[in-house]
Amino acid sequence: MSWIERARARAHATITRLPGKAGELARKANEALGRPLADEAELADRRAFDEAARAQGRSEGAPAAAKPEALHEAAPVVVYHMDKTRRDAVRLTEVLDGEGIPYKVMNIQEDAAAQMAVRRDSKGFRLPVVFIAGEVIGGRSELITLAGSGELRKKVFG
Repeated sequence: MSWIERARARAHATITRLPGKAGELARKANEALGRPLADEAELADRRAFDEAARAQGRSEGAPAAAKPEALHEAAPVVVYHMDKTRRDAVRLTEVLDGEGIPYKVMNIQEDAAAQMAVRRDSKGFRLPVVFIAGEVIGGRSELITLAGSGELRKKVFG
């Protein structure tokens, strides 16, 4: 655990123990910011998720499977999420893996500019959200609908 994570865990323990209105406001602010302050178990879970994504090559946009369409250039597919939505991002990547679509997973927790850009371009969809070639697709239900109809592969491979 890095010194930053230890500091985040200590700060979380502190705001958890704060009494009264000050404690309530601190906890609400932490939630609103995507839980940057969390206990050691949650921070370890986040780190394991990020390491698993890197180990699978997903953060580098590696293809999930070699299908004939993979020989054609695929449109860029990006799954944006924040720390508190990382578990839901796995559901999106499972759909993409099932379709053999290469993608990139981006945690925008620490990037305020990326958060603003995704909010601006996401047309009201909540995180995690999928973009194909810069166009918002939506969340899990929209992705499943497109995959079921065959439109997802058409959008990615042309």
